[in-house]
Amino acid sequence: MLGVRMTDDAPDFRDRGEPPPPRRRSRGWLGWLLFILALGAAGAFVYYRYLPLRQTRARLDADLASAGARERALAQRLEQEEQRFGKLEGECDKVASELKQTVAEKEKIESELKRVQGELSQKLEPEIASGNIRIRRRGQELVLDMTDDILFDKGQAEVSERGQAVLQQIARSLVELNTYGIQVAGHTDGTRVVSAKTQERFATNWELSSARATNVVRFLQERGKIPGSRLVAAGFGEFRPATSNATEDGRRKNRRIELLLLPPAPSEQTAKIH
Repeated sequence: MLGVRMTDDAPDFRDRGEPPPPRRRSRGWLGWLLFILALGAAGAFVYYRYLPLRQTRARLDADLASAGARERALAQRLEQEEQRFGKLEGECDKVASELKQTVAEKEKIESELKRVQGELSQKLEPEIASGNIRIRRRGQELVLDMTDDILFDKGQAEVSERGQAVLQQIARSLVELNTYGIQVAGHTDGTRVVSAKTQERFATNWELSSARATNVVRFLQERGKIPGSRLVAAGFGEFRPATSNATEDGRRKNRRIELLLLPPAPSEQTAKIH
């Protein structure tokens, strides 16, 4: 049996003394893979972490700037409110001072009216007791209701001697109250003027009531020495009755002279003081 020798036709570089060809480095592609993975990780970090953080930072910066603007606006508004408060505080102090002055003036008026009411009540006690004069308060006003028969003769407008004595007593109590006004109002009952003699002078109750009020004012000025600037006369006829005209007693009460003492307004008092 012939033996067959297997020969290797591949060249043997070692037999020829040549170095073997360089092998392809298996680690080269691994490095690139790691680089790509690192690059992807960096991109993922930028996308998922850095960019949201940057957006958050930008939003926070915007919020901070907005808060700063609001703070400046609030500080400006606070300054304005403080100035407004200071102004209001000054006005409140002024109002409180004026209110205190007004209260003091009202207390003074109240004291004066009480004094005059007591003084007149004492001087006119007989007429008050007989029902011919009634003194009453109406708010801050003092009212004297005097029946016509103590001041005038029937159907007449001139003040009688008895009426002059009564008015003189009243004038003495009122003359010193130089800041008070005095309104003298004439009133009649609902009966028409029927006397021919009276009608010659006073066609209606308007003329009679006005004439009586005017004569009382003239007496207070000329004989009572009360300045005319403090006096006013008004005639109301039968249109402001004190009570019903259905009875003789009611008609008697409606035929009256109403003397109204008017205290000055606080502003007028202040103006006179200054």
